This record gives sequence, C-alpha cells and structure tokens, in this order.
Amino acid sequence: MNTDFKDFPSLFGEVIALIQNEYRPNLPIYEYGTYFELMQKCTQKDRNQQVKYPLIWLVWDQNENNMAWIDPYIYSISARIYLCAPVKLDDSTQQRYKNTIRPVLYPIFDLLAELIQHHPNICCGDDFKYPVKDHPFWLNNEAGNFDNLSAIECQLQNLTIYKD
Repeated sequence: MNTDFKDFPSLFGEVIALIQNEYRPNLPIYEYGTYFELMQKCTQKDRNQQVKYPLIWLVWDQNENNMAWIDPYIYSISARIYLCAPVKLDDSTQQRYKNTIRPVLYPIFDLLAELIQHHPNICCGDDFKYPVKDHPFWLNNEAGNFDNLSAIECQLQNLTIYKD
C-alpha cells in the first residue's frame, strides 16, 4: 500500500467532520473500536456526558469489517455504527423518541446519510443500503452506575472506497 492510503476509520472521520460543520462544532463525538470498547466507554459513569455525547461509534474489529479488494486502489466494505445520546432513566419509549431519538439522533443520522454520499473517496452506488434499528432502551441502568442511553444502530452496506 502507498503511504497516501487512508483507512476507512480515517475516511469516516472526515465525514464526521463535515457533520460537525453542519450540526455543531465538535459534535457529535466520533470514536471507533470494537463493540466491547463501545460498551466500556458507555458504561463508565462520569459527569462528562456533555463531552461524551452525542456519540457516533464505528464498530471496527475483525468480525465486523472485512475489506473486499476489487483492485489495488478500490475495495468494498460494510460498516456498523451506533449513534448514542443520554436519556433520563424514567423516560418512557415515547418520551425517548420525543426528547432524544427524533430531535438529537435522527438529525445527525440524516446528515450522515447525506454527507457520506458526497465524500470523494466513498462511492455509494445503487446497491448502497443502510438498514437502521432504533434502540430507545439501549443502555438502561436502574442502579445508576453508568449512562442511560438511547441509540440508533446502522449498517452501512456496500460502500466502495477509492484510494487517493
């Protein structure tokens, strides 16, 4: 590989930077790693929810992300992401949709779905799909020892990535 090669987490980070320009400076927070690392981050109880969320997490591990090389300069990939935001423990499903999922998570997701299609190194062809699952009670912790979150899970399927 040439030194000008950008890995997918870096390219995805460039898309997130575009979202931050449209949404709010430095928000949403972007990180990547294994699903286990995501759970570790979200189950750390602290008082930093305003600097931790909303969070876009790219699940990046050997079981999730397989690059299928088409030629030395092009590969296809599917990637799973989570968009997470804090909720009140006692909120019902309806309240979580009203207060968090619709006004916070879906505007970010809509920007992601639009802006990923305009990145010069990412091609979202006719077979590009992004099935979504809402998780109003993704992390719900009655004991209060970690963050209470709602999440959107999305599988970005059939992306074609071009090297610089």
